[in-house]
Amino acid sequence: MGGVGGVSVVSPPVPQQTTVDEDALMVRFGENDAKAFDALYDRYERPIYSFCLRLLGDPDSAADAFQDVFMRVVDARNRYEPRGRFASWIFTITRRVCLDRLRTARRYEPLDRHLALTNDGDIDAATRVAANDTIDRLLAHLPIEQREVLVLNRYHGFTYREIARMLDSTEAAVKQKAYRAVETLRKARGGKA
Repeated sequence: MGGVGGVSVVSPPVPQQTTVDEDALMVRFGENDAKAFDALYDRYERPIYSFCLRLLGDPDSAADAFQDVFMRVVDARNRYEPRGRFASWIFTITRRVCLDRLRTARRYEPLDRHLALTNDGDIDAATRVAANDTIDRLLAHLPIEQREVLVLNRYHGFTYREIARMLDSTEAAVKQKAYRAVETLRKARGGKA
């Protein structure tokens, strides 16, 4: 099975750590504290890979994007300035990496081509695979602008205000994209909510 470090496609939201904690870890990493980087990597490995996979749709492309994201984090370690929620910063980097890859490919990959990875949980592997396939098929109906808003909000727990900052947009525009995404998904499911 593909993936990064056994990462499940069904990922929990971004860990809700305090900004100070994650900002402090990044500052410590900038001071060459490798354990601080390890802690950030452990917290964000699953959500970043999942986001890449849901936007790019291909495990190999997602793994490459994932690597690029963390290389950019490493490159930025000496320039990082704690200005807000670390999660917004790293997801902004991730979004840019994914959009660059999509522009380069000049096509949208179908999101149901990957093999869903499983992890321990309260549902069995077959149910998890079926759920992932259904979700990804539905997400494939969305334009990338709507898909990224929905994935950031529903799968990674960002507020519309935070997403607006990441996208350099307004909160109203983000809400409108989310509404349109839900309507598109409803139509794709035959009108079911």
